[in-house]
Amino acid sequence: MPDVHGEILEALRPHLGPRAEAVLEEGLKRLGKRPAELTPKDGAFLLKGLVFRELQARMRPEEARRVVEGVLARLEGQGGSLEELEGGLKRFGLYVDWPEVARLRALVNRLRQGEDPRLMAEGQALLEALEEKLEEALLRQAKDLAHLEESLERVRHLGGPKVRRLENLVETVRQAHAEGLLAQAEVERARSLALELRKLLESSAVRSPTLPEIVFETQEVEEGPKHPTDVFVTVEEAAELEGELVVDLEALPEEASQRIQALEVEEERRKLEELLARYGQLLGRATVSPLLAEVEALLEAGTPAGEKLRELEAALQEAERNLRAERRARLIQLQEALRTLPLPQKAKVPLEGALRLAEETLAEGGYPDLLPLEEELRRLEEEARRQAQEERRLEEAREGLLRELAGKGEAFRPLAEELRALAKEALAEGLARIQARYAELLKAQGEEAALRAKLAEAGSRLKALRLEAEALGLGAEVEAAEARLAQGELPDLEGLEARLAEARARRRQEALEELSRLQALAERFRGFGGEGVLRALEEEKGKPLPDPAPIARALQALKRRLEAKREELFTRLTAFFQAEARLQGFQSETARRLRPLREVLRSAQEKLPRLGPQGLLQVEKTLGQAEELLRELEKEQEAAKSVLKEIRGADLEALLGVFDQGEKPQDLSPLRLPGVEVLGFLGEALPLPKEALENFRRALDRLDEALGGGRGPAVVLMGERALILAPWKGKGLVALTERSALSAFLQELSR
Repeated sequence: MPDVHGEILEALRPHLGPRAEAVLEEGLKRLGKRPAELTPKDGAFLLKGLVFRELQARMRPEEARRVVEGVLARLEGQGGSLEELEGGLKRFGLYVDWPEVARLRALVNRLRQGEDPRLMAEGQALLEALEEKLEEALLRQAKDLAHLEESLERVRHLGGPKVRRLENLVETVRQAHAEGLLAQAEVERARSLALELRKLLESSAVRSPTLPEIVFETQEVEEGPKHPTDVFVTVEEAAELEGELVVDLEALPEEASQRIQALEVEEERRKLEELLARYGQLLGRATVSPLLAEVEALLEAGTPAGEKLRELEAALQEAERNLRAERRARLIQLQEALRTLPLPQKAKVPLEGALRLAEETLAEGGYPDLLPLEEELRRLEEEARRQAQEERRLEEAREGLLRELAGKGEAFRPLAEELRALAKEALAEGLARIQARYAELLKAQGEEAALRAKLAEAGSRLKALRLEAEALGLGAEVEAAEARLAQGELPDLEGLEARLAEARARRRQEALEELSRLQALAERFRGFGGEGVLRALEEEKGKPLPDPAPIARALQALKRRLEAKREELFTRLTAFFQAEARLQGFQSETARRLRPLREVLRSAQEKLPRLGPQGLLQVEKTLGQAEELLRELEKEQEAAKSVLKEIRGADLEALLGVFDQGEKPQDLSPLRLPGVEVLGFLGEALPLPKEALENFRRALDRLDEALGGGRGPAVVLMGERALILAPWKGKGLVALTERSALSAFLQELSR
């Protein structure tokens, strides 16, 4: 690997002195690399950011820019190569629906035909953007994986082929994620299946249309007709009941219906996020934006978008097809316009190559930016017009000078003959030469007044051109024209004006190309302040001579804000994990909801240095959700502590039950299923009314005696919860579960 660190250090020492080492050391810390690991791309990143700011503090911005550009030029030979681009294409080639991959494939195909530094630089920038996009996509996949694993844990007890299929899909996603790959299709199928199973779980009940308030099991059921509402659930039947879950949405209680609706809204929000990430540049289309606003309003209100979301996805797909068709049609127009342009073929070659590359990008599935190509065509059209105008101007100047010479007498006749004999190709140079000789003859003939008038007119015109000429880099030509004026010669101001127009068009083209590059960067900052930069960029494009500098400064400000946000998130993540560690042993439903977010944030903390704006926004959103749950968990812990204080001083041995000498505590972990809120034994410190539980147990004992003994689990349905009292390993077990978890709990209890 080239010594990028040494190269930069050597270049900076003359300007920064000993400070150069400190600046590079700070840059290495930010990148998390050692000097030997610094790549040319890393070097360019440091030079354009940290180093440039340090240089600006010590010299004028123009000088700082020249220093940085000089070092970048020295690193260019050590920079990217075709092999590096091919390696990147091999890595990202799996994601065929990414427009950036399509553009990279087209660039690699073109670079295989020959070197092109400009295309190589574009390829390197694309690789950087793709790395950022992949990290953001992997972060979303980590969140999906955590959601799927949590959903699988909730529905695993249902059993059956769908649960096994979900297990296989989750394992596939888990393996792909561990290898740094996206499994988009598997994630979609798994989430759809998980939603179906979660809805089934939430809406199912092991009951007939109406259930008695108390349901208990007897080992022997007296033969004879039963009332249709009598339900006796035995532990032997619990496993069979798992396959008999019925979803009746119309008959659902309001609370269960709301839970199912919340699941649907959560899934639709995630689907909308995927659509926004994939079709970001199409959101402003007239067929898309109204639907998008409607879907966002529905989801914000907690209402499933349903058909509207499907309409939005269809509208985005249609907009994508239309965009592709529009660009294909525009490419054909540009190619035809270039073909008919009255210019030498050599002048057309660069644009022809760029148009072919755009066509290849479109064929690969990308969206080529046609604005620079359109502007280049306009420049060539203007060049063709200037050439035609210049030819007419030269002919008109010849005719005018011939008429003027004809009235000057015999002394000027040889000059007129020479002017008339000039070929069209030599007219520009010959006319300037003849004008100079004409000025000398005027002097010799005593017509100095006419010459002074012409020189004064030329001086005024030249003065008006000076500022623009200097701005466009033609100051030397103005100075040469002024020198000729000082010698009493007439300069070719028409030619100078033509060259100014050409330089103006070239500068505009260069500015638009730079704005196109900056636009690709600004797109990555959508949602992070990039919208304002994009609006300013569009305004700048409409100016006669755009200036990319204000846009570049605005993007630099966004980059500084991005780094500040990265540091802020790192601090918040550190504080979150410290606080969460103190609550790790506390178990509750809130803790269970927090667990998948915690795993996502651990993954995010590792990726934080490599994430772009969209990735940091995802991390901030997830962290906000986790911090809110953490605050709830802290409140629950405080409530639990207050309960313990209330029972402090009581006879804990009696309250918790005295184990036999040598007897080991009963392991209740197999019964701690998702949806089980309270679990313990009668007599223990449970968050339930102790006296009411004892009275209920005594009532069941009397019923048991009256019915002939052999009591099994007894269930009380209370709204969306179920209270279970059951003999278990010689003790009285008490459990409070969600109603949807009842059948799974009874099944586990029977084992």
